[in-house]
Amino acid sequence: MSSCFQLALKYISRYPKTEKELSIYLFKKGFLNTDVVQTIKKLKEIWYVDDSKFVQSYINSELSKKWKPIILIKQKLIQKWVDKNTIDKLMQDNSEDIKDWIYKKIQKEIQTYKKKWIDWFDIIQKLMRKWYKLDDIKSVIQNK
Repeated sequence: MSSCFQLALKYISRYPKTEKELSIYLFKKGFLNTDVVQTIKKLKEIWYVDDSKFVQSYINSELSKKWKPIILIKQKLIQKWVDKNTIDKLMQDNSEDIKDWIYKKIQKEIQTYKKKWIDWFDIIQKLMRKWYKLDDIKSVIQNK
């Protein structure tokens, strides 16, 4: 098990991984089911693997630094084998922060388009093509 544990530490040291990503990686490397389960259990005990913390930091990173739409973030987390209930719970817990980030991004996009003399209809269409919800766009426009 120690070699499995060492490999797992090396793998998660580069970038945090979900529990499922780590177990798939270890299975691909040829470790037995018991070794993988014990390794993940040990990593969870020392807080090196925690899906809810992973989701929280991923949402913060993608929204605040990369300004990605929330629907794309959810899709990416599902691709990373995160439980949908965990995603929904954390999104709901942080809904105010998420809404603020989305509104800031929409405002920034609107400013950019207005500088290019694009009319409102085209601005709304462009924002919707970038996966922003019409309700969010309308809220930002009305609050201006």
